Amino acid sequence: MIESYLNAAIRQAQERAKVLKGKISQPVEHRELIALRQTCEDRIDQAIRDLELLLTDPVIVRADLIHERIRLFRRSLADLSLLETTAIAALTRFQEDDLALSKLVFQIHQEVNYPLPPPTVTCLSREYFSINTSLRLLEVPLAESDFLLHLPDLYHEIAHPLVTTRNNPSIEPYQTEYGKFLVLVTRQYDAERAANLRSTGPREYFGQALDLLEYSWIRGWANELFSDLFAVYTLGPAYAWAHFHLTASRNVDPYEIHFPSIMSHPPDQARMETMLIGLDLLGIKEEAAQIQRRWEALIKATGVKPTAMYRRACPWELLRKAAINALEGTQRIGCRIARDGSASPIRDLLNSAWQKFWTAPSEYHAWEREAIADLKRGVEAHRFAPRLASGARD
Repeated sequence: MIESYLNAAIRQAQERAKVLKGKISQPVEHRELIALRQTCEDRIDQAIRDLELLLTDPVIVRADLIHERIRLFRRSLADLSLLETTAIAALTRFQEDDLALSKLVFQIHQEVNYPLPPPTVTCLSREYFSINTSLRLLEVPLAESDFLLHLPDLYHEIAHPLVTTRNNPSIEPYQTEYGKFLVLVTRQYDAERAANLRSTGPREYFGQALDLLEYSWIRGWANELFSDLFAVYTLGPAYAWAHFHLTASRNVDPYEIHFPSIMSHPPDQARMETMLIGLDLLGIKEEAAQIQRRWEALIKATGVKPTAMYRRACPWELLRKAAINALEGTQRIGCRIARDGSASPIRDLLNSAWQKFWTAPSEYHAWEREAIADLKRGVEAHRFAPRLASGARD
């Protein structure tokens, strides 16, 4: 009974995959979509082949392997669903704003000497900025193409593939530095566990907490901090200001550690501390001090306090080592560092936007509208010159 249902469901899934492939326009209207279209077609073809094996492979169709057959069927459906709701949706609903941001990311990739192909951008995100590294699809909220203050997050997102991409010699030095940092994380928590065994406190509770914290660092926090630092090193203070802006807008305690649940991102306080260390390593000390003063004022205004677990979860020395390793990795793959003085119109614009926001807030919105219009015209013509503002001050 289940076998006959499963056979019919598999055939229907194959037909659905073919329909999805047919929805991708041929030829694509913009060259920014060529790589994404090819990725979608390849993934759909693979899904169809996998489904065909579930119908014809003499091993997998055995009655005693029905459980495994169902598992593989569900996995293929999940892959197709992800494609349908992300990449194919982006291809079939590609608008002028998507094109403008895709061109912007291409120019960023040229400015910073980014060693991987730039991702395609879609304004279909249901939350905040994110990237699907396997699809090379960067998702941003719908209105972001008309504002400047959060665009620094593009630099953070393009850093994630530097960790996840495999078998690419051009980024191996970055991944080597990332690996060195993960070793430091393991040593840090080995030492913490050894100290915990000698303590007179609740050893079992703290032992579990330390295991969870190490897992969080290895599985997510290290990647997020390296991406933050890549953005700081290639863009400069604008990324730290963008993090300030994001934290101010969210009802999240920047010190909180959610034990025993898994946190995909480190606490916002740790992220800001690490960015400030990074700016200091670049010699950008004056603006780092301004950011720190405003950050401390924000923390005071919201009334939050460091939690008992915060510093145990985010040792300052570990944050400093992350900043050192990330800088070394970014330099070793040839990316242009924000202090190098080279002509960088996008970098100059995004830093200037934050300077204008602080120095002339009443004039900022009119200035931003004109700057965005200039930016879109410039990236379309591949010759953008930024509308700069005067320097920042407290």
